[in-house]
Amino acid sequence: MKKSLLLLMLLSFQMNIAQTESIVENHPLKAMDLVLFSFGMDSPIAIGTISDTGALNFKFPKDLNFISDETKANFLSDAAFTLFSKCDNSYDILSEEENCKAVNAGYISLRTKENPYSGLLFMVTDENLVPWLEDYGAIDAVLGSYFELIYIESDFNYQGECTSTVTYVENDPVETIYTYDLHLKAGFNFIEYKIESVTEHKIPSMYEEGVFDNILKPRTIKVSSTQSVPQNTRWIGKYF
Repeated sequence: MKKSLLLLMLLSFQMNIAQTESIVENHPLKAMDLVLFSFGMDSPIAIGTISDTGALNFKFPKDLNFISDETKANFLSDAAFTLFSKCDNSYDILSEEENCKAVNAGYISLRTKENPYSGLLFMVTDENLVPWLEDYGAIDAVLGSYFELIYIESDFNYQGECTSTVTYVENDPVETIYTYDLHLKAGFNFIEYKIESVTEHKIPSMYEEGVFDNILKPRTIKVSSTQSVPQNTRWIGKYF
């Protein structure tokens, strides 16, 4: 019985190791640091390293005491704005008591001593989401997930739904329904935006006046959260 229990523990440990390793595909550079500029370029936050082979090792800080209160006050926003800015009724979603402070952490950046901004990382399940994220609105959306990091000062839970409405052409509003299931802990959290369906709309061309393009826009997006590094994502690097 003891041998079986030990074997199960070892297997579980090995599975956890395999599940926690994240690799940046085709990483062409040397080992460097992972940093966030959530509170500006003068206040970088080290969150781990990337090896020569592209293996990611995350180590988020336990607190942000090294960042001044003044800097935090300049960058932190209401959770309603940070989490629900796309919603038509963003400022009606949370009560004053629920509306703690948070900030979108921005891209995970790559840093060396010689170059503090060597590149950045995209977190997606489909590589085709990268150009869509870079040029939102001008190309077709695809099914799949993209991830963001946020920092929040207090534990936060929310389940609900909202609608985001953008009108490019009269009588043809682009409506996206966001369904939230958030369970955030104080500190850094990964947010997953899963595009579950898309619809086609006529959008004015960005390049020719009077011309309309048929573009696929997200129709429904499921939003969830985790404190662990997402296991179902591909890490795509952009280098400078």
